Amino acid sequence: MVDESVGEDRCSVAGSYHPAPPPPTLRVGRAASHRRRGFTALHELGHHLQQTDPLLGERTFEYSDPNQFQEEACDAFAAHVLLADEELRGLIGARGPTAQDVVEIFSRTQASREACCVWAAQRLAGAGAVVLLDGRGTVLFAAARTFVPPARRSDQSGTPLIEAALLSGRTARRDRTFVSYRNGSTSDDLYGDAVWCDVQYLIAVLALDNAGWHSFAPSRPFSGTPGSPRWWTCATCDEGFKVAGPPCVTCRQPECQDGHCGCTTTRMQNDRRCNSCFLVLAPTRFEGSSLACLDCA
Repeated sequence: MVDESVGEDRCSVAGSYHPAPPPPTLRVGRAASHRRRGFTALHELGHHLQQTDPLLGERTFEYSDPNQFQEEACDAFAAHVLLADEELRGLIGARGPTAQDVVEIFSRTQASREACCVWAAQRLAGAGAVVLLDGRGTVLFAAARTFVPPARRSDQSGTPLIEAALLSGRTARRDRTFVSYRNGSTSDDLYGDAVWCDVQYLIAVLALDNAGWHSFAPSRPFSGTPGSPRWWTCATCDEGFKVAGPPCVTCRQPECQDGHCGCTTTRMQNDRRCNSCFLVLAPTRFEGSSLACLDCA
């Protein structure tokens, strides 16, 4: 048990994993809630499994942002351990979760709010996110499904849904709300549902379509420049992102936040995985047809 501030900024929990010196150590922040400590410990155990199981380790390098993939995988692992599907089956309808569903899951189990958000986000019927915020509208945790979620510690108090919930102190729903990103941009219009979980936490479910609290919630047309959609799925990252600039002059595809476009996908088709370090590298990092990269050789 260590101070609450441990862990890197990108980590979704207050904890960290230290593989060396032996023995491997899971550091868990002194959170006020035993539920949160449990979620954090399982999340960090996920990192231990990733770094000691070769198959899990290989999977992380299939993504352009291995660190982000590792964090999301550890969140999913912790939620799966804490929340048994067979016990909660039927709680969420076919159209996906509402904010009250997430609160109900929290009240029925011993899982943390973060774990409940992850479990509910996995059951969204379409793109969206389940977000945990504090009483000021600051994001504490976010779990998403094919959607760019709001960043941890970002201020969402000025968005229509969260502003309404903060002002009223009660349940709020908006058919047109959005997420504010740190670069000053906003997401497309979202359906939003927010419910207070105790007096100091707010649960928000955001959906591009198929909102669980509506019998009919169609997606809205993009409002970007004709012929240039505001959202694109990166073939390299396999993640959706908001188009923020002109397309690549070579392939005419938008570039994601990591600089990938159609050219990256074409180049990576020739990349090779080293059988020693498991890194996926360019052909120039290998000698002839060798299965070991130059560094390992």
